[in-house]
Amino acid sequence: MEFELIQNLDITVKDNIQYHRLMLTQSGTVATFYSDDADECYYLDWYTGSEVVQTKIQDFTYDVFDPPALFQCQGYVGIFASAGNALCLFTENRKNEPIRISISNELPVIQYPGFDKELTNYVYAGSTDSDVIPFLLKEGGLLPVYFAQLKIDVAEGSAKWIKLNYWGDSQEITAYMAVLEKPAKKPFTILHALNKNDWTYIFGIGDRDGGYLKYGMDYSDLCLLDEGGKVKEKIFSLGPLNKGGKKGGKECLFTSSGHYAILTPVFNADDWKGQQRILDIGQQQLLDVQLPKTLAGYQIVDHNNDCFLLINGMRNQIITDISGIIIAKSLS
Repeated sequence: MEFELIQNLDITVKDNIQYHRLMLTQSGTVATFYSDDADECYYLDWYTGSEVVQTKIQDFTYDVFDPPALFQCQGYVGIFASAGNALCLFTENRKNEPIRISISNELPVIQYPGFDKELTNYVYAGSTDSDVIPFLLKEGGLLPVYFAQLKIDVAEGSAKWIKLNYWGDSQEITAYMAVLEKPAKKPFTILHALNKNDWTYIFGIGDRDGGYLKYGMDYSDLCLLDEGGKVKEKIFSLGPLNKGGKKGGKECLFTSSGHYAILTPVFNADDWKGQQRILDIGQQQLLDVQLPKTLAGYQIVDHNNDCFLLINGMRNQIITDISGIIIAKSLS
């Protein structure tokens, strides 16, 4: 897949800024979510061509160690934080007038022998084409091993947790489900999730206890789940991450459009030589990414309305030193 540059957005790089996620909306606006350590606040910047509009996130409860998750749902851009069990929804026409929704039920705590662990949001929310969005959840570690489905009714101003998923298992979240016993199965990391056409897709990596994306883990698979949360179909597999002693491992982000899974190598010296590839979910086809030399160092982070969003300064899903935002189109 070859690309042509459509737009190069100017971005002002500031000290004390940590970008957490960038997304491309259906209209072509780029939403950037970041924290500013100088005033200890979160911001949502909207890049629409030559104009940049800033939204300061106020009166929103979150944990300083778990940045809120940015997501898109039914034309809204939203943020969610498990600490307050609430979300804010924004529209491009009313960027500074958020719709605030409290979630009517609570996530259960995970019961271990002798103690409990709370579930907290991961910085990357899943993607969706409906009013139900999958939120990735941690239980004290750095990476998510659960995801919960949240149904949002904007007209009613309500939201409700409906299911909690673990690898190979799904539990309905009821009003009486305050505690969930730790599943007996080994925890596998769920890097991202997608709801599309009433189906759920996940990308998982195996043996979390062996370390984050290190060689020797069991697998990394992109799977379609059935209603019970079990793997219905393995769409794509990268196989064992120990490839003859060479370090492997890929990260995955499902795009806002739901058309693609963006696969990014963790190590530059792996079998993909550090180059991204894109999986067309509908066609189940793996596509090479061929960027022009002018975009060397950039990575694809999203896709919407036939356009791709690219940034530089990203490593292991962490945006470290961004200095450029690019919108591009595929030539094929």
